[in-house]
Amino acid sequence: MKLISKPAEGLYGEIKIPGDKSISHRALICASISDGTSKISNLQESEDVINTLNSLRQLGISISKENESYYVEGKGFKGLKEPENQLYFGNSGTGIRLMSGLLSIQNFSSSLIGDESLSKRPMNRIIEPLLKMGANISGSKEDTLPLRIAPSKKINGINYKMPVASAQVKSAILFASLGAQGDTKIIEKSISRDHTERMFEYFGASITYSEKEITLKETDKFTSQNIEIPGDFSSSAFFIVAALISKNSNITLKEVGMNPSRIALLNKLMEMGGDIEVFNHSSFGKEPIADLNVKSSVLSPCEVSPEDVPNLIDELPILFIASSFADGISSFSEIGELKHKESDRLKAMQNGLDKMKIKNFFDGNVFCIEGMGKDYKSPNFLAETYYDHRIAMSFAIAGLNCNSAIDIVSPESINTSFPEFIELGKKLGCNFEIS
Repeated sequence: MKLISKPAEGLYGEIKIPGDKSISHRALICASISDGTSKISNLQESEDVINTLNSLRQLGISISKENESYYVEGKGFKGLKEPENQLYFGNSGTGIRLMSGLLSIQNFSSSLIGDESLSKRPMNRIIEPLLKMGANISGSKEDTLPLRIAPSKKINGINYKMPVASAQVKSAILFASLGAQGDTKIIEKSISRDHTERMFEYFGASITYSEKEITLKETDKFTSQNIEIPGDFSSSAFFIVAALISKNSNITLKEVGMNPSRIALLNKLMEMGGDIEVFNHSSFGKEPIADLNVKSSVLSPCEVSPEDVPNLIDELPILFIASSFADGISSFSEIGELKHKESDRLKAMQNGLDKMKIKNFFDGNVFCIEGMGKDYKSPNFLAETYYDHRIAMSFAIAGLNCNSAIDIVSPESINTSFPEFIELGKKLGCNFEIS
């Protein structure tokens, strides 16, 4: 199976982006451990989120769907039951890391597994702090999957200074802290996504958080809530860039999540000269939302500093594509974390950029892309995706500015985060075909 991306005449129209993947994971988990029944609207139905949902069902949580909303019957912090089988999380690093924290405070044993890609990703970042809290958790000899968790005598709150910025690690600690004695304080090296903090507050936790410091007081329960999930900004990013680099484009994206810890790409694209209007500001619960209007633009090169990286990490592949059609050399500092995602995203993008005839190189430790300008047309080529959804979608967007077609291998990976990508792209005018 291949996804064929061909030149587009221009993108037009208005779409609503499916629910945020990161928030969807957290909404399901928090609802499952609350007291009472929670209603979740606009839940993202990607493979990653459904794997978390199915794991919660294995743990005894009743989750039903009615009229496009999900109803979750919560059982409290320690009301989960021992699963009969291993819990499978597919390719979801978010799902498995968050659930590891929660399962560390349960009175039963569990084993967590994933697909081939996830099984290669390091888990020591969560194992280390959870062990310090008293959790009984272990991985393989290489600190990879499977993760095995057994009951602990006691979980203690922790004062933890994060060695790297990671919302997943921070969240694993916070979920474990729900069963801890004493408060938990987390100090971040740099700002990371704060969806867990906002969700905890929404469900009634005594939590305070600033730019780089989080304190969670001992919490004995969550209260059920109705939750509306904002549109996923990371998914929106692909169509934002698509409209910017395609001639004669004018699109509107509705009810997109505007969490300040998520929109670094938006700010960077506007710095590059992107014609983007943010309007109709509102909120869903603790999460800000807005509509976005995006038009064709002439882009200048960008400079990404180490401080930018944590909140750009998921969007760097599509920013590389935007930079390829900018006029000049863009630079990216300290992006080594890209090597530890669903694939080695730095290598995957370099290989694709080489095929696009886009010059890319390292200047010391700084990765550089020499953009060819908006009028540049990529040659035809076969894009390897390494079964990574963000690589597949990035080169699909690049195909809108090519000579005739870019063939994307293994587009099935897109279903892990954005199964509606092709359908919504076609609605806007993207020239996508499946063969």
